[in-house]
Amino acid sequence: MALLRLHLRLPFDTWISVFYIGPPREGGAGPRSVTLLRGERPGEGNTTAMLSYLSKPNAELKLFVKNLRKRPSKLVRQPRAFLEEREGLFAQRTGASFGLDWETQLVGEGEKLPPRPMAMQVGETLIIEVPQTDENGEYRYAANAFMDKTDVLSKPVNEIIEVKKGKSKKKGGPEPDPLLQLTFVALKEGKCVLFVDVSWEDQEEKLCMTHRLAAPVAKNTIARIGPVEIDVQKSAGKPEKGTLQWWNGEKWSAKKGPKKKGKK
Repeated sequence: MALLRLHLRLPFDTWISVFYIGPPREGGAGPRSVTLLRGERPGEGNTTAMLSYLSKPNAELKLFVKNLRKRPSKLVRQPRAFLEEREGLFAQRTGASFGLDWETQLVGEGEKLPPRPMAMQVGETLIIEVPQTDENGEYRYAANAFMDKTDVLSKPVNEIIEVKKGKSKKKGGPEPDPLLQLTFVALKEGKCVLFVDVSWEDQEEKLCMTHRLAAPVAKNTIARIGPVEIDVQKSAGKPEKGTLQWWNGEKWSAKKGPKKKGKK
C-alpha cells in the first residue's frame, strides 16, 4: 500500500482500496475474478498471494485503485455499545434528537453538513442513519464510526428501524431492509468530532462475479458522512424529549430528505 501511495503521489495519510484481476475462472468461462487486496501490514491478508500470482507469466498485470479518503490522525474507530452500557446510555437521553440520513448526505452530489460547530445540549442525541443492504437485499453495507472524546458524546449505539414499503414498489418484491441508526448521546459539556464511513467495498467481488464484470465498477464503494464537530453545552430550559429533526442540507426539518430544488 505504501509503495502504491508513493507511486501515485498520494499523501501518506490516504486510505485506498486496491483490486487486482485474479487467475482465470475454473473451466475458463467468463472474465477473470476481481479480487480486493486485504491487509495493511506485512503478512496480513492476501498481499503475499497477490504478489505470487502477479509473478506468473499468465497474470494480468493491472491494479485498480479507488475509494481515496483521508485517514484520521486523532479520531479512533469506536465499537458499538451493547447490553448494560447501551441501556445506560439510552437512560441519559432526555432531550431532542437530530438526524443525518445517508440519502441526503451521499446520494447524487450530496448536501452540505450542518455548520460547524453543531450545538447540542447535554441529554440530546445525534442520529446518523445508514442502510444495511442495497434495495434488493443482495449486498450488505458496513458502517464504522470514528470519533474522539467519547466522554463528551457517547460511542455509537445501534437502533434498527423498520422501513415501510413504498407505494411505487412492485407487489411481491423484496421487503425493504431495516435501516441502521447510529445513536450518539451528549453526555457532558465539551467538543467532539466524528464521521461515519459507509462501505460495501468487500461486496464488489460478489458484484463482479454475479454480473460477470472484468473490472471493478468505476464509482466508489466507500462514502463518508462527516466530519461533524459537536459542541455540547449545558442543558437549558425544559428538555424536548421525543422530538426528531433531520438536516436537509440547509436547515433542520421534521421531514427527512434533502430540500427540494428551487424551494425557498
